[in-house]
Amino acid sequence: MACGWDSSGCIMSSVDQPLKIAKDKEHGKDYLLCDYNRDGDSYRSPWSNTYYPPLEDGQMPSERLRKLEIEANHAFDQYREMYYEGGVSSVYLWDLDHGFAAVILIKKAGDGSKKIRGCWDSIHVVEVQEKPTGRAAHYKLTSTAMLWLQTNKQGSGTMNLGGSLTRQTEQDANVSESSPHIANIGRMSMVYVALNSTLTQPLADQRQQVAMTHDLAAAILRRNVKPESN
Repeated sequence: MACGWDSSGCIMSSVDQPLKIAKDKEHGKDYLLCDYNRDGDSYRSPWSNTYYPPLEDGQMPSERLRKLEIEANHAFDQYREMYYEGGVSSVYLWDLDHGFAAVILIKKAGDGSKKIRGCWDSIHVVEVQEKPTGRAAHYKLTSTAMLWLQTNKQGSGTMNLGGSLTRQTEQDANVSESSPHIANIGRMSMVYVALNSTLTQPLADQRQQVAMTHDLAAAILRRNVKPESN
């Protein structure tokens, strides 16, 4: 892999470039590329769990985390389509010594205007430290939004504008059948997705932010995510 998973410096350095898109040849679905699904020159698709270009000994999540990864990708894909009407999302999980970590990626490009182009990337990296009982965990979230715009208008010519915003937060939460890891991560990260999305499409009001978070949690639970055991 490109870096140590528990390195905060690596987390920050891995989100300073716009996300790139690739296509899973087996499933015909787009996925996002970043340091967290890269091994050498190959990138792992969350849909088929396959590296492109092919890599025989590429690092993979454990069986337990792979099941969570599948559920998370379906839930966030449904959420993204519901609220952004397009774009691409990907979720990747990997094992740590005392838990695991995840990265949630969402990319939305502009509307294709000839005079204005741009994209918005949302990157959420979560470290999960599981308690010995398995019924609680500590979550540490680093959330970054990146915006890039290019305008080309007569009179002003071409203008490039870009910027990023990063926030961090931590919290403890119970882990149960009604509140599994992925639901806890989803509720935590969606607060920042809702706030960051105002860069591209302002929300109607705070009630819509709450509805977005609730709908994501509902989508996760509909996927029948089960509580994890150590």
